[in-house]
Amino acid sequence: MTVSSNPQQFNEVPPVIRIVKKGGHGGHHGGAWKVAYADFVTAMMALFIVLWILGQGEEVRSAVSSYFRNPTGKSLIGAGAGPSGRSSQMSLRDQGGVDPSMVNLNDEALRVLEAEADNLREMIEEQPDLKALSGQISIEVTPEGVRVEVTESEHQPLFETGSARLSPRLVEALRVLGREYQKVPTLVVIEGHTDSAPYREGSGMSNWELSTYRASEARHALESGGLADDRIFMVRGFADRKPRFDDPADPRNRRISMVLLSPEGLRIAMGSNQRSHGTAFPYVSVREGVR
Repeated sequence: MTVSSNPQQFNEVPPVIRIVKKGGHGGHHGGAWKVAYADFVTAMMALFIVLWILGQGEEVRSAVSSYFRNPTGKSLIGAGAGPSGRSSQMSLRDQGGVDPSMVNLNDEALRVLEAEADNLREMIEEQPDLKALSGQISIEVTPEGVRVEVTESEHQPLFETGSARLSPRLVEALRVLGREYQKVPTLVVIEGHTDSAPYREGSGMSNWELSTYRASEARHALESGGLADDRIFMVRGFADRKPRFDDPADPRNRRISMVLLSPEGLRIAMGSNQRSHGTAFPYVSVREGVR
């Protein structure tokens, strides 16, 4: 073995290599500030929206409030209607082109109709029997009057299949509405609607009979709640001819409608060609004259 005679060979210190690991700026905590900033911007936007709403009129505030009760807008309290286009949270004047004079509704009639619609919305929020169905109840102010519809849903059936028997929950809700309707000096029209599912052949029944029978059962429930018989102007069934949703087979087309008649609605219901001239309320004397 050969030993080096160079003394520097033994005195040399081996180099020290340091490996520095630098943390990147995009670590898993690097984006936390973005989340906080987004929350701040969202909170500020919500604040501005609330301040804007507070500065609006009562009708706009009522419409916004009703929207947040049912954002889907399909069958919420006072919500915009389905594809059929029926809708009104606000005054008829605010619906873009609907002039009250065209349907001969004076200011008094409009105020009474809209006030009653607001009363019904508040009552639905307060009454347990109605609040349980609030997602299936729509309230609309139309030239015909205040239309209240209770619509079936996939998880909350209102009728036995193919039967006119009403569910206990619907009966209790109608009784509560009957007590409220008795306080309002208007006549009431009750309507029954079905989907397009046909009866089996040879049953002797059709959707015409079924919708009419269901409307009649609704009448019994309203009367048991306190609505007087002479306040009911008409009971009628439309089968599947007036669907609320585009698909005629949609189960939500199975519903009960109740209309607190306006002067124009009464004129139409009576088949009269003569315009009413500003008569708002009451209507009971009119009905008595029809008999």
